[in-house]
Formats: sequence, structure tokens, C-alpha cells
Amino acid sequence: MGFIDWAFVNAIWSVPVTAQGAQTQACRALNGTGACWAVVTEKHRFILFGTYPYEEHWRPAVCVALFIGLYIVSAMRRFWRPALALVWLATLALIGVLMWGGVFGLSYVPQERWGGLVITLILATFGIALAFPLSILVALGRRSRMPAIKTLCILYVELIRGVPLISLLFMASVMFPLFLPEGMNIDKLLRAQIAIILFAAAYLAEVVRAGLQAL
Repeated sequence: MGFIDWAFVNAIWSVPVTAQGAQTQACRALNGTGACWAVVTEKHRFILFGTYPYEEHWRPAVCVALFIGLYIVSAMRRFWRPALALVWLATLALIGVLMWGGVFGLSYVPQERWGGLVITLILATFGIALAFPLSILVALGRRSRMPAIKTLCILYVELIRGVPLISLLFMASVMFPLFLPEGMNIDKLLRAQIAIILFAAAYLAEVVRAGLQAL
């Protein structure tokens, strides 16, 4: 019952909020004997929406709902038709309009203000979608009879799979810009997206290779 006691019985669900901010003394007094869910309730908007403008939170909320709808529809075999690709493209375009704004009376929100759950779904969706074609090429490369190509593919897969994703994201966000020429900058979101694509492709390549090997 230790987990139940920590997560529910001894947990703090809310704390008083004054002009000076949330009073977290009760959470500190727990000293690890209970969860402080008050942090989640207090910061839930930041967790879900990041630094996106407060009055525009409905826009990323709608985007999250659209993503979930796409996932549900795509999981149903009866919708596996060419039209589904058009639905994806149209919905992704709508998500882009909602997130950026600047049209249809929506205020413009720079990409630097994006965050929270919606950015996770964006990175995950594009990461898996773009990693799959790369994984097929890598899987075929690992089965190639050309030593140079096979060696390169093996090194790529083993190197990427041996590094945690958080390390790749750190290198893409912090370390990589240090090696760029002065004045040159690559969008931070794009760097993170490329890191996720490379990471996912290495794992998917092994899945594809195993499938090809079983034929």
C-alpha cells in the first residue's frame, strides 16, 4: 500500500494561493511521504500549453483534439483509404494555421512561444512519419552486399541506439549550434525534430530488417 499512501492518502491536492504566489510549505512538510499534486494543478496550463499566450490557449487545445482524432481515425481499418492521406494533410494545415495564426483574425504567435503537449504531439507525429522512409533505406542498407554501405548503416543504428534520446535532444539544442559558423542559426524546433527522426529511424530500421529477414 506504499504507493497508494504516497499517491492518494498522504498527497497534497491543493495549496493556498496568496498575492505572493502559491504557498508550498505543506508540500515541503511531506518530506517525500506523499505526492504534491498541487504543483500539477497549479502549473497545468504551463504543462499543457507552455508559454503560449494565455488568452489563446484554446488554439493548442483544439490542435491536441485534432491530433487525437487523427490517431483514432487512423487506427480504424475501415478508414484506411487514399482519402485518409488528404484528411491528414488538411488537418495538419489547419493545425499550422491555428498554432501560427496571423490569418482569419487570429493573432500571430511565434514558434518560440509554442510548448507543452501540442509540441510533443507535433514532434512525435512528424518524427515517426519521416523516420519510417529513412528506416526502410537503413534496413535495406544493412542487408546490402556492399561493405561500405552495410558498415555505415550498422554504425548509424548501433550508435544512435546506444545513446538516450534526451542526449540527442541536448546535443541538437545546445551543442550543435556551437559548431555552426557565426551568424548561422537553425531553428531549435527543427533541430529537435531531426534528432527525433534519426532516433526513431534507428529503431524502426531494426524492425523493418527483422521483417525482411523473416520473408
